[in-house]
Amino acid sequence: MTFSIINSERFRLRPRRYAAAAIVIGFAGLLAVMAANVLIDPQGVFGTGLFGPVMDPNLRYMELKAYEAAPAGYDGLMFSSSRGGAFDGQTLAKWLGVHAVAKFSMQAGQMTDYLPILQYILRDRTKAGTHVAAIFLLLDADWFGTRPWTNNDVDSFLPPELSNESAVRFWWRYLTVFQLKMWRSYISRALASRLSDAATLPAFRPPIVTAALAASSPPPVAAARLPGAVSAADQQADGPRIRPDLAGQLDLFKRFVTLCRENRIRLIVAFSPLNAQSGFAGDPQMPQNQRVVRMVARIFPVWDFDRPAWLSARPDLWIDVSHFKSAVADMMMKRIFEGEAGVPGDFGRLVFTANGG
Repeated sequence: MTFSIINSERFRLRPRRYAAAAIVIGFAGLLAVMAANVLIDPQGVFGTGLFGPVMDPNLRYMELKAYEAAPAGYDGLMFSSSRGGAFDGQTLAKWLGVHAVAKFSMQAGQMTDYLPILQYILRDRTKAGTHVAAIFLLLDADWFGTRPWTNNDVDSFLPPELSNESAVRFWWRYLTVFQLKMWRSYISRALASRLSDAATLPAFRPPIVTAALAASSPPPVAAARLPGAVSAADQQADGPRIRPDLAGQLDLFKRFVTLCRENRIRLIVAFSPLNAQSGFAGDPQMPQNQRVVRMVARIFPVWDFDRPAWLSARPDLWIDVSHFKSAVADMMMKRIFEGEAGVPGDFGRLVFTANGG
């Protein structure tokens, strides 16, 4: 009898032990994932730097934090996709006639990124009593109106102060995301680096720069007429057909322009030059790209650098078929601020389309 009771008690205790073991293993696994994300820090949000440089940075977060380190020191801003990396901040500050430029250049950046950042900065500046004097906004005709990458993945989540989401939710996603391939890449690179005693990638540095000299008065630039209306035909008929988020992006752009007007900010808008070898900028896409430029120009004058044949035929001016080098960025600045001096005549034109035109 006693033996039977003991065996029965052991049988009842066994499932509890299994359940307890499963809970302990699951909790240990969660802690291991959290530790890997914090220590390896694939998106650069925790700032540990143990396995740097960052390979998959969330530039939306990192660039805002770099700006917040000394916000009062910057009276100029630049917004762009990763193509804006070609622009030298010191040179841009001189062209804009400001002391310093904070660059916000991010992977697949769109108006869904730029407007929240500007709104946040202007709220912060109002409290501090400081002023943003000038903004350079670089758009991409081949991407404008496509589905935004904003908040789509761990490398594109907006920080809580921009998205108004809970800070707990923001950090929980970065703590618990399982990204084994990324962890393995970092560890393999670190081991290879130690064995070879050589760095394999350039380190990430905050893309905020200061002009070397005090800024003088702003150079002359074409006057802007604000704002024109986007025709209903373009928004409701053409827009949804050619780009799924075109109407939404146009609305965000209009709000961006309005904020600049209300805060007396000098705004310069340009569409980046395209390479004809890019699948997004080739012949089938060009009519759509030009229509997008005209629709944006109904709201605010824009510099369109299009895709001249000579530029596409110069591989020395391109990092890849999507990203141009600093020499192209310098030509763009000369066209905008100096006219045609030293720049091919077909490179860049100021576009403003009157209402309904």
